[in-house]
Amino acid sequence: MKNRPPLPCNEFPTRDIYLATVIKLSGIPIVRVENHSGRGIFVFQASEKIQGLITKYFNGGLKVDPKTLFETWKSLKAMAFSSIGDVR
Repeated sequence: MKNRPPLPCNEFPTRDIYLATVIKLSGIPIVRVENHSGRGIFVFQASEKIQGLITKYFNGGLKVDPKTLFETWKSLKAMAFSSIGDVR
Protein backbone atom coordinates (compact mmCIF):
# COMPACT_ATOMS: atom_id res chain seq x y z
CA MET A 1 0.00 0.00 0.00
CA LYS A 2 1.34 3.41 -0.92
CA ASN A 3 2.05 5.94 1.75
CA ARG A 4 0.28 9.17 1.07
CA PRO A 5 0.80 12.50 2.76
CA PRO A 6 -1.81 13.48 5.33
CA LEU A 7 -4.64 15.67 4.13
CA PRO A 8 -4.66 19.28 5.25
CA CYS A 9 -6.95 19.89 8.22
CA ASN A 10 -9.06 22.18 6.04
CA GLU A 11 -10.25 19.21 3.96
CA PHE A 12 -12.74 16.40 4.54
CA PRO A 13 -12.36 13.18 2.50
CA THR A 14 -14.94 10.44 1.97
CA ARG A 15 -15.25 7.54 -0.42
CA ASP A 16 -18.97 7.16 0.33
CA ILE A 17 -20.63 8.57 -2.79
CA TYR A 18 -23.99 8.88 -1.05
CA LEU A 19 -22.54 10.91 1.82
CA ALA A 20 -20.56 12.97 -0.71
CA THR A 21 -23.82 13.69 -2.53
CA VAL A 22 -25.42 15.00 0.66
CA ILE A 23 -22.38 17.13 1.49
CA LYS A 24 -22.31 18.62 -2.01
CA LEU A 25 -26.07 19.28 -1.92
CA SER A 26 -25.60 21.26 1.27
CA GLY A 27 -23.35 23.70 -0.57
CA ILE A 28 -19.96 22.60 0.74
CA PRO A 29 -17.41 22.95 -2.07
CA ILE A 30 -15.72 19.87 -3.47
CA VAL A 31 -11.98 20.45 -3.78
CA ARG A 32 -11.08 17.43 -5.90
CA VAL A 33 -11.64 13.74 -6.52
CA GLU A 34 -8.60 11.53 -5.95
CA ASN A 35 -7.77 8.06 -7.22
CA HIS A 36 -6.69 5.66 -4.48
CA SER A 37 -6.17 2.11 -5.71
CA GLY A 38 -8.92 2.45 -8.30
CA ARG A 39 -11.42 4.04 -5.91
CA GLY A 40 -12.56 7.63 -6.07
CA ILE A 41 -12.10 9.68 -2.90
CA PHE A 42 -14.17 12.86 -2.70
CA VAL A 43 -12.32 15.68 -0.93
CA PHE A 44 -14.40 18.59 0.34
CA GLN A 45 -13.50 21.88 1.91
CA ALA A 46 -13.74 21.33 5.68
CA SER A 47 -16.83 22.83 7.29
CA GLU A 48 -18.41 22.78 10.72
CA LYS A 49 -21.64 21.70 8.96
CA ILE A 50 -20.22 18.33 7.90
CA GLN A 51 -20.50 16.56 11.26
CA GLY A 52 -24.13 17.61 11.59
CA LEU A 53 -24.83 16.39 8.05
CA ILE A 54 -23.22 13.03 8.82
CA THR A 55 -25.39 12.63 11.92
CA LYS A 56 -28.57 13.50 10.00
CA TYR A 57 -27.53 11.27 7.09
CA PHE A 58 -27.12 8.17 9.27
CA ASN A 59 -30.18 8.93 11.40
CA GLY A 60 -32.53 9.58 8.49
CA GLY A 61 -33.01 13.24 9.34
CA LEU A 62 -32.39 14.77 5.91
CA LYS A 63 -34.98 16.35 3.65
CA VAL A 64 -33.81 16.77 0.06
CA ASP A 65 -35.36 17.18 -3.35
CA PRO A 66 -35.12 13.75 -5.04
CA LYS A 67 -34.43 15.13 -8.53
CA THR A 68 -31.56 17.30 -7.28
CA LEU A 69 -30.25 14.40 -5.18
CA PHE A 70 -30.04 12.05 -8.18
CA GLU A 71 -28.59 14.69 -10.50
CA THR A 72 -25.86 15.46 -7.96
CA TRP A 73 -25.19 11.74 -7.42
CA LYS A 74 -24.81 11.17 -11.18
CA SER A 75 -22.42 14.11 -11.43
CA LEU A 76 -20.24 12.82 -8.57
CA LYS A 77 -20.28 9.31 -10.01
CA ALA A 78 -18.99 10.66 -13.33
CA MET A 79 -16.27 12.60 -11.48
CA ALA A 80 -15.21 9.45 -9.61
CA PHE A 81 -15.01 7.36 -12.79
CA SER A 82 -13.06 10.12 -14.50
CA SER A 83 -10.56 10.32 -11.63
CA ILE A 84 -9.79 6.60 -11.87
CA GLY A 85 -9.62 6.62 -15.67
CA ASP A 86 -12.83 4.64 -16.20
CA VAL A 87 -14.97 6.41 -18.76
CA ARG A 88 -18.30 4.59 -18.75
